[in-house]
Amino acid sequence: MTETAPRTVLVLGGGTRLPKALRAHGCHVVYGGTLAEFGPGHRDACDEALLLSDDDGDVWLDRVLALHKAVPFDRVVTVRERFLTTAARIRDALGLAGNPLRTVLLLKDKALMREVLDGTPGSPAVRAALMRAPDDLADFTARAGLPVVLKPRDGSGSQGIRVLRSAADVERAARLVAETPDALLAEEFLDGPEYSVESFSRGGVHQVLAVTEKFTGDNAVEIGHVVPARIDSARHAALVAATRAFLDAVGLTEGPAHTEIIVTPAGPRVVESHDRPGGDGIIDLVREVTGADVRDLLAAHTAGVQPPPQVPTADAAATWFLTAPPGLVTEVTGWQAAATSPGVLQTDPETAPGDTVPTLSSSEDRCGSLTALGATADEALERARAAIAKVHITTQPVPGEETPAP
Repeated sequence: MTETAPRTVLVLGGGTRLPKALRAHGCHVVYGGTLAEFGPGHRDACDEALLLSDDDGDVWLDRVLALHKAVPFDRVVTVRERFLTTAARIRDALGLAGNPLRTVLLLKDKALMREVLDGTPGSPAVRAALMRAPDDLADFTARAGLPVVLKPRDGSGSQGIRVLRSAADVERAARLVAETPDALLAEEFLDGPEYSVESFSRGGVHQVLAVTEKFTGDNAVEIGHVVPARIDSARHAALVAATRAFLDAVGLTEGPAHTEIIVTPAGPRVVESHDRPGGDGIIDLVREVTGADVRDLLAAHTAGVQPPPQVPTADAAATWFLTAPPGLVTEVTGWQAAATSPGVLQTDPETAPGDTVPTLSSSEDRCGSLTALGATADEALERARAAIAKVHITTQPVPGEETPAP
């Protein structure tokens, strides 16, 4: 019997779990990343490494195409946002399996995504327009009515999202449009509870792993998640159907996806989606509750083998994020008490005395997080909120800076 040669896989960016899983399945793993992120653990997780000084897509494409002549790649994968487009460009250039560049660009460019969905039968429309000039914003708000959402066409992590609720908001935002033409997308405000659907696709068949219930704070920044979402079977079915229809419309055929949906009075509306696992620790919540880790699923799929057994460890899991008033941090207390609270699985302090807390405008502005387990979603949420409430951050105005109005 002739043995099949191991697949050579280029993994762009990320930690060590994916490359380790690929090697466990017999793959020859080449890790591609920057010198700054390649740590001691990566040395044991891969067979070779291609390390460059930055993430410039053109440079990566040229280097990988050259390396491919000496070490032919069978697959190129990534779970990192900043490498999604580069991985797709490499796959297209080498003729390798995976989601095509067009699909990845549709998911990265929300303006292009809206155009495609508007022309897809059965896809509920969301009014949206690319802002090319300041007058475009006034015209759009006149048609859609306030409030209106303004966001980067290629953003992620809640960065740069603004909810315009008044004429004054629109006037201020118009100045931003003037400074960044073709960079911002205006959308109608979708009113309703928000969820994300975590899925894994094989050959265009989309397996839903979990539905996450999401909670947002100021400027639409996410401040909490719980798995499973507290929804009935009808809403679950509607969210699953909306996700599968959307992924079909953009042509996603394989790998993980994280699709964010708001359920409006008129039904589910897709906000955005990504061909990667969900961030903010959602991947860990899903693993605890379902036993499925999308990095392990991706490794098995890439290697062409069956995925490992999925063994849940909890009935429900929730993450809650710590926020604080803007200013210079003078004291942080309570993390030890939070860590020893009932059901707490892990804590992640991210702010220390001497740090500066900015106004909450993106995921990066949060001050830490905590994950708790429970027998029900309600219990997991209650435990996470109660534990994080024990952490206190004291701030004071930064000298020379004006404190934002509440």
